[in-house]
Amino acid sequence: MVRWLVDAGVDTFFGIPGGPIISAFHRVLLHPGARLIEPRHETGAAFEAMGYHRATGRTPGLLVTAGPGITNAVTGICAALAERVPMIILCGDVASDGRRLTQDLSAQGRGGIADLLGPITRAVRRVDRPEAALSELRVALRAALDPRRPGPAVVILPVDRADVTAPAPRAEAIISASPIVRPPEDALVDEVLVRLKAAERPLLVLGGGCRGHEIELRALVEALGVPFVTTPQAKGLVSEEHPLSLRTCGMSASHWARRYCAAKTDVALVMGADLDDASTAGTPVVSPDGAVLHVDTDPSVFARNFPTALAIDHPLESFARALCARSPGQGLPRDGIALLGDAKERSAFDHPKFRTDASRPIAPHRAIADLEAAARPSDRFVSDIGEHMLFALHYSTATDPDRFTIHLGLGSMGSGIGSAIGLALGDPSRRVICVCGDGGMQMTGHELLVALEHQLPVIFAVFNDARYNMVYHGYRLTHDRVEPWSTPMIDFVGWARSLGAKGHLIQDPGQITAALLDDLSASGPAVLDIRQARDTRIAGDGRIEALRQMSFGTESENVR
Repeated sequence: MVRWLVDAGVDTFFGIPGGPIISAFHRVLLHPGARLIEPRHETGAAFEAMGYHRATGRTPGLLVTAGPGITNAVTGICAALAERVPMIILCGDVASDGRRLTQDLSAQGRGGIADLLGPITRAVRRVDRPEAALSELRVALRAALDPRRPGPAVVILPVDRADVTAPAPRAEAIISASPIVRPPEDALVDEVLVRLKAAERPLLVLGGGCRGHEIELRALVEALGVPFVTTPQAKGLVSEEHPLSLRTCGMSASHWARRYCAAKTDVALVMGADLDDASTAGTPVVSPDGAVLHVDTDPSVFARNFPTALAIDHPLESFARALCARSPGQGLPRDGIALLGDAKERSAFDHPKFRTDASRPIAPHRAIADLEAAARPSDRFVSDIGEHMLFALHYSTATDPDRFTIHLGLGSMGSGIGSAIGLALGDPSRRVICVCGDGGMQMTGHELLVALEHQLPVIFAVFNDARYNMVYHGYRLTHDRVEPWSTPMIDFVGWARSLGAKGHLIQDPGQITAALLDDLSASGPAVLDIRQARDTRIAGDGRIEALRQMSFGTESENVR
């Protein structure tokens, strides 16, 4: 099984050993073409695998043991499903002879692992006969790599089957997941173009599903000449410095996007976005009587949050190419820049002078500015989930698709911390700066040990306010009550040094410099303990609007 996976391109495996899966670990260790990464928690393994895939485009393997191994991995597997990340999971299980054994998830007479993972994976297969092992793997890999709906797939390997000899794989067993894609119908493409041409205030929305198709989407922006926004997960897909860019929409949206959407978009062409609350709260992409033209390969996203005038179930890159080919040579007959005039009359940022804010302790927006100014052009930024992500989304500027990563599909704290490690594992030539919070580091910061083991160039910039700050402010605003939601003030410099990593305390503006980052990351990972102002906020950050939209189906129009 391991040999077949390596031949199929699955050659990097993440996992924590345990009895029922130890035979798979043994074979990975023996295979000269396989690589084993040992995280400190199974969900960390899945997050690191997601980052690895983002950096390389390759399908990672996940090795998990029975019982708590697989239950620990559920959050990470669910996050991979939400973001359509292909992943093969080899899951150990107790013996399949019907006895009741420790770590048996089917002890209550249910389907056990299959029932647990079925709803959050693309396929669950079980090896009950050695002769079927490669067939089960083949089915799982095909499901994981389905180009229309990729995601995690599981193969359950009972411990009493793991060391049984199976027939050797044949060369033709290696599958290709490249489908034959037919161009969309000309009439459908023309209808989209006609609707956009007739619109008074059109909008192009680029979502995370467009990643991997950046060339086609950039060409589409130029061909249509329509103002565009990116959802948080698509930040940087097309440069935020492009003259037609309104920057990000939804949670922590730019004020350009807020003002443009407040003036009621009449036609929105949505590419690869599910239009969830994190992507639209505070910036409804279309007016109540407007039309959404929605292109995606997952039809379940159509008409979920916004009425869909035209649902187009088609590969994004193919449809973008068809739109470019049939659109007028110079773009649609309108001056796209003129449509942005009112929206861009004022700054895109909540605090226009955030780069020079000299207040002490350092304001979170100034910390983002200082990190960005000190970074190398090749550095990658990753944001974990928490109050700090609002500042990272709002104030950082991504000019290329690889500059910024955030995992908002499930929105799990710790996802950015693990993903930062996976990105560096996939491409250690590029430094990774992980913007994270003290709460997330308390949950999953032990994964720093993985970065230390592999001497990865990752800087964990911990926005340390000794409080679950997003919860604090959200609770105060939604329930008109103050609760501390505080945690102990952790000395992350001392913590990092106790593990063998470098650490540095940041309290004032200007302390984060290029020289400091270069010194800290010269020999592996490092931690910045940024003691930030805890009560600085972004007006209309979108989180409260998202909660209201989620709970009541309404939106606040908090526009500046």
